[in-house]
Amino acid sequence: MPVEELLHSAAMGRAGVDRRLLRQILEDPDAVSGLVRFAQSPRQGERLDLEPLLVDLFRHFQPPEALDFYLEAIRRSPEEVSDQLVEAILPLGGKAVDPLLALYQELGEERGGEIAFLLAGLGVRDPRILELLLERLEYDAADGAFTLGIYGDPAARPALEKMLAEIPEQDVQLRRELKHALDSLSETPARDPGQTFDIFKEYPEHDLPAFDVLPEAERLELLRSDDAAARAGAAHSFFNTALNAKSREALLETARGDAEPAVRARAWESLADAIGDAAIRREMIAVMNDESRPLEERGGAAVGLYGAAEDAQVRPGIEKLYQIPEARAKALEAMWRSLWAGFAKFFPAHLEDRDPKVVREALRGAGYFELSGCLDKIARYFDAEPPFDRLRDDALFAYALAMPGETTRGRVRGMLRKLDSITPLSSDETALVEFALDERLRLHGLAPVFSEDDGEVEAEPEPPPKKTGRNDPCPCGSGRKYKKCCGANA
Repeated sequence: MPVEELLHSAAMGRAGVDRRLLRQILEDPDAVSGLVRFAQSPRQGERLDLEPLLVDLFRHFQPPEALDFYLEAIRRSPEEVSDQLVEAILPLGGKAVDPLLALYQELGEERGGEIAFLLAGLGVRDPRILELLLERLEYDAADGAFTLGIYGDPAARPALEKMLAEIPEQDVQLRRELKHALDSLSETPARDPGQTFDIFKEYPEHDLPAFDVLPEAERLELLRSDDAAARAGAAHSFFNTALNAKSREALLETARGDAEPAVRARAWESLADAIGDAAIRREMIAVMNDESRPLEERGGAAVGLYGAAEDAQVRPGIEKLYQIPEARAKALEAMWRSLWAGFAKFFPAHLEDRDPKVVREALRGAGYFELSGCLDKIARYFDAEPPFDRLRDDALFAYALAMPGETTRGRVRGMLRKLDSITPLSSDETALVEFALDERLRLHGLAPVFSEDDGEVEAEPEPPPKKTGRNDPCPCGSGRKYKKCCGANA
C-alpha cells in the first residue's frame, strides 16, 4: 500500500499507529514524497489527528520540507507547541533561526511565546534573538527571564539585574525567576545535542485500529481482517452496546466460526445484549460449560452471560470456571458485572492474589458490591510495587464505589474531597473518581452529579497518567505550566 494510503488509513482510524505501520512506511522507496504529499493534502474528514506521527516521520527523514511542515504546525496552534515538535526543531540549530524569527514577526508578541522559547533553545548566539528575548522581558517579565535563562547569553545580564533591582522583595516567584536566569548566563552557548532520534521508541509493536471513531459498517468489516487482534478488537467494540440484527448476526458468525479462541471469546462477550434470545442464551451456556473448548472462549461466554446471572443454569457455570485458576479472572468479571448479590463473597480473598489480572477484577467486585470492609486492602494499590503498580486507577474506582457514607447527590462531592485527602489525585484521576461516584449514584437510582452521561455504557478506568507535558499544569500545584515551573530544568 502506498505511503499516502497507509497514512490515510491511520487518519481514518482503520489502522493502528504502531511499529508495523512505521516499517511499511520506512521501507517504501517513495516514502518521503508520499509523506510530503499527504502532509500537504487537505485534512478535512479525517477522524484522528496524525500530526504527532507526521512530526516524527519528518524528523526521521529530515527532508528539506521538514522545517516548513514544523512552522506550519506552529502557525496552526502557536500557543500549544507540542513536546515532539520542540524536540524536532531544536536540533536544527542555526537553520531554524531565520524562519522562526520571521514567524515570530508574523504572529506577534502576544502569540509568540513558544517561538521565543524555541529560539532561546537553539543554542545559537544571534543579536536578533537577544533583542527579541529582551523585548519579551519587558512584555512579560517571568516569561522573558525564563527564556533568557535558557538562552544564557551574558549580554542579558544588565537588563536582568536592572529588573531584579526594581522588583519588590515580596514578589518571591519573579525574583526567583530573575536570579535563576542570571545564574544561567554563560559565555558558551548551552547546546544539548540530544540523543539520536529513534522513531520506534515511542510506538508499540502492535496497536489496534481506533474502534471508537469507526462507524459500525467499518467495525463489522474488520471482523474479517487478516489480523486476529484486529478481529478481536472489532468484536469487543460492540460490548455493552445495543445490537441491531446485522451486528448480532455478524458477531454470532464470528463467535461460532473464527479460528482464534481470543476472537471467539470477544464475540461471545459482545453478544451480552442478545441473551434475551433464548436460543442464543442456550448456545452461550453450552459454550461456557463445554470442557472441550479453550478456557479463553468459555470465559468470554461467561462474561457475555453476566446479565442472566439469575438463571440457575448460568451461575453454576460461572462458579465452575472460577474454580479454574486460568479462568478465574474472567469468572470474577462476569460476577461483578452481574451485580448478583450472591457473588459478593468471592472477591475479598482475591484482593491479595498473586495475579494482577485477578486482582483487577477483585477490585472491581469489591467496588461494585460496596465491600467497605475491604477498603484497607483496596488502598494498598494506591501506591503498589510492580507488577501491581498499574492498578492504582482500578483501586481509586473501587474505593470511590465502596467508601462508607450515605449515597446521596449532596454527599458525593465530600467523598471526592475525602479520597483526595487520602491520596492526592491528578486531574485525570479526579475525572475517574467523579465517574465512579456518578456510577455509585446510578446504582442507587439517582441522577449523576459530575456528568450528564446516561451511564448505559460502562467506562473502564484510564491507564496511568502520561508523563507531564510542557504545556500541562505543573504537578507541584503552582498553577503554572510545567515548562515554566518544575520542568524548566527537566
